[in-house]
Amino acid sequence: MTRNKPTLVSFFSGGAGLDLGLEAAGLETLYASDIDHFSCETMKNGAASSVRGGRPFLANAIVEESDISSTRGQDVLDKVDKKRGEIDVMAGGPPCQSFSVFGKRKGVEDPRGQLSDQYVRVLGEIAPKVFVFENVYGLLTIDSGRIFESICEKLRNPSPDLEYKLSVFRLNAENYGVPQKRDRVIIVGSRTGSKLEDIPQITSASDENLLPLRTVRQGLIGLPPEGSERIRNHRGRNHSERIIDRYDNLKPGERDPKTRINRLDLDRPSYTIIVGSDKGGGKGHVHPTQPREVTARESARMQTFPDFWEFEGSVRHPIRQIGNAVPPLLAYSIGRAILKDLLSIEPESFEQAVVHLGQSHLFTKDELSKVEKVIDGIPALV
Repeated sequence: MTRNKPTLVSFFSGGAGLDLGLEAAGLETLYASDIDHFSCETMKNGAASSVRGGRPFLANAIVEESDISSTRGQDVLDKVDKKRGEIDVMAGGPPCQSFSVFGKRKGVEDPRGQLSDQYVRVLGEIAPKVFVFENVYGLLTIDSGRIFESICEKLRNPSPDLEYKLSVFRLNAENYGVPQKRDRVIIVGSRTGSKLEDIPQITSASDENLLPLRTVRQGLIGLPPEGSERIRNHRGRNHSERIIDRYDNLKPGERDPKTRINRLDLDRPSYTIIVGSDKGGGKGHVHPTQPREVTARESARMQTFPDFWEFEGSVRHPIRQIGNAVPPLLAYSIGRAILKDLLSIEPESFEQAVVHLGQSHLFTKDELSKVEKVIDGIPALV
């Protein structure tokens, strides 16, 4: 890695899905933090694994286990040897369960909902050229949109001497090469005076000028059998015969009435990978061909995490890191647009990003040769 790449600092980094994608686009993470110990271990060990494999991810990053509420922006700048205003991109997604349609939607009444204010505070202290704020799409509508408007107003002016121009996108990961339906709101702020007009889609269910949606079948290509020692995070739960029988009778796309999870369909994108409650962690969906819940590694495949990115912790910790993450391939498209349109820096190609992220199983060589045309608005069939 060279030290002249555009720089990135991230908060609420979790399993590093956002960092992986932004780095695949051409950014370099200097600092990443999370309050969760196992997430930080995932990032540290993943960085070491990346360096050994000649990959760029978190190779020069300081990974810090810390609570953003007690983090000072100046301390972060001192650690990465930068001055206020010199960082290119600051990224993060404050915990989203309090805004999620899957949760109780307590919003700012939930302490997790108040962490967006801490993001704003650190944003004002670091003053990056661009920021990325990610959250669930439920943020748009809770309290009739008033919470969203309040957050946007704070992001526009995080300190008296700063003004960011905001671009708001509602993105579904399935339109960006990810074999999963995952609806998110992305706020990109720029102090360069420009707005981000578009984050071009790559895949579509209906637009023939784009590539087709990626499916569960494609996401699972090349994955060894469940329980294989060749890969980590790939051991499933032990089910009783009663549950096995119930799962065995589910049709693709059908929901189990007891566990309230769906059987995946091999020929469609996965349902959203969810986290679950603070008490128990998330559950995977039902495997498309076997009467069991998917493993954490199979869920990671649906999120486009590379197989070499191993999640630390036991039982619930990996699936929480995976379920909370931004899919790296989606993050790549966000980073690509930021580099090209806001920072005037040529991003890494989609094909190169796919190789670095270990997602070549999702695309044929012919498709990869067409993606650059798709992103530039040229029909894929040309």
